[in-house]
Amino acid sequence: MQTRYFHADHVKILDEAISISEDIISDYFSISSDHWVRNPYEVRTLREVSPWEYPGEAFAHLVRYGKNITQKQSGRDSRKFYRICLHDHNILDQTSGGKRERLFPFLVYVITHEFVHIMRFSRYFCHPEFDDRNEEEQKVHLATQDILTPVRVRGLDAVLDRFLPHSQLNKN
Repeated sequence: MQTRYFHADHVKILDEAISISEDIISDYFSISSDHWVRNPYEVRTLREVSPWEYPGEAFAHLVRYGKNITQKQSGRDSRKFYRICLHDHNILDQTSGGKRERLFPFLVYVITHEFVHIMRFSRYFCHPEFDDRNEEEQKVHLATQDILTPVRVRGLDAVLDRFLPHSQLNKN
């Protein structure tokens, strides 16, 4: 089976979802645009990622660049860079081949979810080298649900419902 990639129309929808998600996260966490300058990120589609950045079966994978904590010698060493690597064909499979009415709300969820990871790392709520990955993923799913529940984007309620069972697994 041949891997499917985002095409130009999908990338336009992605750009819109990134913009909306960044605004949602900025409002929710009461951060200024300066936060994004101190914690730069980029979003890459499957065509643009290196083979070792390939996110596997997920919809996206966050890669955090920076020095290992044991190599840091000063506060200047804490500079980080984040890359959100999208797994195009998994996303397209979940959105009827990328039809706008299903793709846009799905990307808002996926990008917001990855931004929550960035916020948690940048605010030292967790550390990717030390904290349990599954536990962190549950916390991020729950936070993403809380953040997006009041947001009015057509089709987002169905996306939230799709992720709700996953986020509820370890809630009790």
